[in-house]
Amino acid sequence: MKTVTTKDMVGILQVLVKGTAMVTVNLDSDMDGKGKMRTTGNPFAGKGIVKRETLNGTIGYIYANAVNRVASKEGKEEREAKQHPWGDMDSKHLFRIHRGNGKHYLSMQVKNVDVHGFFTPDGMKVDEEAIRTFIPEKKKSSTQSDLEGEVIARDYSMDNIRSIKAFGEEFVLCSEVNNPAEKELAGVEQVAVPF
Repeated sequence: MKTVTTKDMVGILQVLVKGTAMVTVNLDSDMDGKGKMRTTGNPFAGKGIVKRETLNGTIGYIYANAVNRVASKEGKEEREAKQHPWGDMDSKHLFRIHRGNGKHYLSMQVKNVDVHGFFTPDGMKVDEEAIRTFIPEKKKSSTQSDLEGEVIARDYSMDNIRSIKAFGEEFVLCSEVNNPAEKELAGVEQVAVPF
């Protein structure tokens, strides 16, 4: 297991991924984000609740190609993906980069999700049945609306990712540490990454 900064992890993936790669991601998703929960009458809104989950899937994939493979198998016409509303893909199709703030979001074709639960900022588990009543159902994208199969495409903020398993290694992500002495104290491995 290696501990690396979020910025270093972006560089590591950009160097190591050639084409596509299978990864496992441990993630804490902020449930106060836009569209994550309905707020009206919601006692959980604004409380810093996170959804802790483990995801398995593919990175470095091209969304339009994946959707067209599903369409082809179902005997349906080829389609074009629409432009994303807030971000653009990098050249390796690994990250969606936010047009406004430049943040990196790991772009993943999700194959499997294991939700471990919902937690308060101090680590207390929240009643899952109670919170789920405020979480809207996910809808298929309009590009896939007529397909029986589905390409589950998600973009995860690198700030929300706790660890990534890839290439036989587990990388535990930590916040940015600028001073080399602080990195040593925090146990952050010095990783030479070309940017």
